[in-house]
Amino acid sequence: MNGIDSYISYLSKDKDTIFMEYGMYNPKLYKEPLRNNRFKQMTIDGIEAIFETSSNNYGGFASIYIPKIDSTDGFYMFNKNGNIQEVLNIYKTIKLNHSQRKSPLKINLQEFSDIKSPPGIVLYENNCLSCHSEYRYEIGPSLDPKFIQSKGKFWLKNYLYSKKKTLEYNIECSQIQKKDSVTANELLKYLFQPL
Repeated sequence: MNGIDSYISYLSKDKDTIFMEYGMYNPKLYKEPLRNNRFKQMTIDGIEAIFETSSNNYGGFASIYIPKIDSTDGFYMFNKNGNIQEVLNIYKTIKLNHSQRKSPLKINLQEFSDIKSPPGIVLYENNCLSCHSEYRYEIGPSLDPKFIQSKGKFWLKNYLYSKKKTLEYNIECSQIQKKDSVTANELLKYLFQPL
């Protein structure tokens, strides 16, 4: 189906449906509070993605979210109440960028984290995008690719670990603790991925 700003499709089996949405205005941006789900950031054929599942192992929600398939469009695929492992087995087959990969992705539920230590993309969208935009100056500078590339990975990593506050609004910017270096590295991998 063709939506206003995106393409929408779905697959149904028994009592579950998998919905897919591709386009510029993807509904998954973490503007709402995070639910108590489990997360895993993975690279799929060179592109960073987030897998998210219910905390309940016996059935429920599972999704894959790829914020940037290219420079403007994202992809979100989710179900509502099926067998999580069965749905993840479908997601394992996703290939991007004319991939020649012959085997499915390896997704281990034991490696998923909870909302106490979210992956880089989740932290970025839930915290950074409330004050920054990828397109224009808001409370803080725009986090567009040109700005990010001009600063470089070393500067941005130090910035993530530093304590900072905007002078104009007296708002404290998110600070990543050095013990959470995995999250910082995932965030940098996402921000510096070639598109």
